[in-house]
Amino acid sequence: MKSDILEVAQLGKSVGLKGYVKLHNRSDFPEQFKKGAKFFDKNNTELVIKHYDKIRSEVLFEDFESIEKAKELTNRILYTTIEQTRKACKLKKDEYFYFDIIGLKVVENNEILGVVDDIEQVAKDSLLLVETDEKLTQNGFAKSFYLPYIDNFVKSIDLQTKEILAINAKALLESS
Repeated sequence: MKSDILEVAQLGKSVGLKGYVKLHNRSDFPEQFKKGAKFFDKNNTELVIKHYDKIRSEVLFEDFESIEKAKELTNRILYTTIEQTRKACKLKKDEYFYFDIIGLKVVENNEILGVVDDIEQVAKDSLLLVETDEKLTQNGFAKSFYLPYIDNFVKSIDLQTKEILAINAKALLESS
């Protein structure tokens, strides 16, 4: 898939007789699942939401309004684009999309510690998986380490400079 494509959900089994399927949200923005929202699958088939029950996490798609048609959707992955995500999902102050964080340099005291390679959700908190800078790995440091995405470790994020200013992060790397 292209790099501007995001996986947002997986469809589960059909529910009831009217064509609803279980929706397993894989994003941080459940508000994007609403009537008229458009998504696509790996075959580029467009799927338009006709109704979404957020309490039950069940979705009905246009042209799939029968149990037989709904069964065709089981286990499909829903995708959207970065551009569409930016339009559909409004961020609050100091909130960022995962796709904006991945790839940023982690810097502490003007030293590059590494680059964010992935983000993992652990309970209600996020951990940044940082691939350690090659200069540091050559000096015996671990190839990667986790940086908790909390104020004790992340001082600020600057999307313009593509940097995360960290505090106490080198101590985490040293103990990794």
